[in-house]
Amino acid sequence: MASYYRNLNRHETYVTTKKQLKKYVSPLTNVDFSFGLTRCFEWGSRRSHRPEVKGTVVVVASFHRDKSLNLSFFPIARNVYPEAAYEEFNYDILLAIQKWMYKQLEKPDTAIVGIEQLIVEWEGNKHLLHNVTYLH
Repeated sequence: MASYYRNLNRHETYVTTKKQLKKYVSPLTNVDFSFGLTRCFEWGSRRSHRPEVKGTVVVVASFHRDKSLNLSFFPIARNVYPEAAYEEFNYDILLAIQKWMYKQLEKPDTAIVGIEQLIVEWEGNKHLLHNVTYLH
């Protein structure tokens, strides 16, 4: 499990910690994760149909053809991400991400058509999950 971690200023936070994350991904092998490798989420050039994202993308889980997984966390301003959201993420959303990753890993090779992503957005008062596929 490779990782990258960028320290943040006191006005920013991540939606989880490395310790919390390990509870959910340690049973999975071949998972890379990064915290703040880039400052914000950007759509890949291969994606033409994009779900509408109005809030802040806080994490993207990606599943690749070689069955590798990676989680990219993006910083969010503390003043727009309340403690209740943090708790919801760490108890409900991380579990949803874990289930999504297991579901991806269970796919037969013939069912993997490109890069699958689960994008988690914070929209001011709720987390929204978007599934997207990049075909190759």
